[in-house]
Amino acid sequence: MPKKTSEASRVRRRFERLLSAGVSVFSERSLERVLQQVVDSARNVVGARYAALGVLAPDRKSLSRFVTSGLSDAHRRRIGAVPSGRGLLGLVFRRPKPIRTADITRHPKRHGFPPHHPIMKSFLGVPIVSHGKVFGNLYLTEKIGAREFDAEDEAIAVLLAADAAVAIENARLNDEGQRLLGQVREMQRQRDLFFAMMNHELRNALTGVYGWAERLVRNKAPESAAHAAREVYESADRTITLLNNFLDLTRLDAGKVKPVWRDLEVATALERTLDGVRPTADAKHITLEMQCPTPAPTLRTDPMRFEQILVNLLTNAIRHSPEQRTVLVRAATVDSEVKFDVTDQGPGIPEELQGRIFEPFEQFDPHSGLGTGLGLPVSRRLAEVLGGRLTVQSKVGRGATFTLTLPQVPPST
Repeated sequence: MPKKTSEASRVRRRFERLLSAGVSVFSERSLERVLQQVVDSARNVVGARYAALGVLAPDRKSLSRFVTSGLSDAHRRRIGAVPSGRGLLGLVFRRPKPIRTADITRHPKRHGFPPHHPIMKSFLGVPIVSHGKVFGNLYLTEKIGAREFDAEDEAIAVLLAADAAVAIENARLNDEGQRLLGQVREMQRQRDLFFAMMNHELRNALTGVYGWAERLVRNKAPESAAHAAREVYESADRTITLLNNFLDLTRLDAGKVKPVWRDLEVATALERTLDGVRPTADAKHITLEMQCPTPAPTLRTDPMRFEQILVNLLTNAIRHSPEQRTVLVRAATVDSEVKFDVTDQGPGIPEELQGRIFEPFEQFDPHSGLGTGLGLPVSRRLAEVLGGRLTVQSKVGRGATFTLTLPQVPPST
């Protein structure tokens, strides 16, 4: 009678641990925490020294995750890389049935252990199945208090694997929901920034147009009229540039900007671009300089988009440069690429802002009233469309250098 009572007590305690394990597993939301809770619970309920859980990668040949229980962090680091899914672990994936053995080293499908791996003999592995497909395995080694795992251990492991499949699917859905929620929040942030920037930039430009147009109407002095006309023109030009950049950005986001490849003579293109922005530079008494190797390099690119990027970089440099300074454009051939540096002598860009200035609607200096608008984001994306890249180097108080790097022959040609 005492023996039966003892056995009943053992089963009850094990059943209670199994229920507690199920509650613990389903209480987690993060996928990583669910995986860890599964292996910890399985090791505790089944009574094993070690437990692990492997998740198949999309190629269904390797493991994308491998979580252990019973090993210290230092021991895991000494073992090194996670298993590749061969041997008994791979067999659980390929033949989705529980596997039990008293001695791993004697099993015909064994693969062996890596250096620093603890000694293991008894083994119990069960597949984790979801929607009819194996996507992971749960295995336990070194049965505590016995030579090998028994049928009851196997039944418990199968139940835990079934719970794990549901909990992991829930965790994946939760992680995906959090990711989508983050995207929605980022879209909302971008929307708010967009409205704030468009309001700021358009209001400034149109206020200038209105103010100077009003002077033209009320003041008949010729010298005043000429100045007012220039201001009206520049304000209107900024407005049109802003709207064009916005339209380009939407087309770039939709993947609708396709380059028209042409051979480009670099020196001629640079001179033409500098001539286009010279009136803006002259208004601030800024000198434009050009350095180009001889003979001048050629490259195959989209000339219109190339000049659009350089105009954006030059007008940005002029805008942020103090009066009577120099903006330098330098071209150089490096291997099979041509690099274009646009260097100003402005206030420079703090390191923590250098990544943000290429994001739409971010402000370079919230206190200056000068926003980066859309010129830099559009330019970086256009550079990528042309097979190149746009980067910046800057130190506060020492100006900034924007570097456009383009392949002489883009991959698509």
